[in-house]
Amino acid sequence: MVDKIAKLLAKLPKNDLVRLMAVVNKIVLSDYNDLDIKVLKGNKNIFRVRVGNYRIIFSVISKKKTEIISVAKRNEKTYKDL
Repeated sequence: MVDKIAKLLAKLPKNDLVRLMAVVNKIVLSDYNDLDIKVLKGNKNIFRVRVGNYRIIFSVISKKKTEIISVAKRNEKTYKDL
């Protein structure tokens, strides 16, 4: 999964990459202020953050531990595999 996320991030334009990495860092630090977060239906601990046309899907394992599940451009397949 990490390889897939790293591949996507490597292909992004620099301005999109900077915006996404800033949000990923906030998620990793559990600083959810000013983020457009929603709980995914049917999942109590899986969330999505909207960053322009991109979605960051992550899981909260504990108060100090989060796992980035996916970083993808929004389309009809974005949420299918969850």
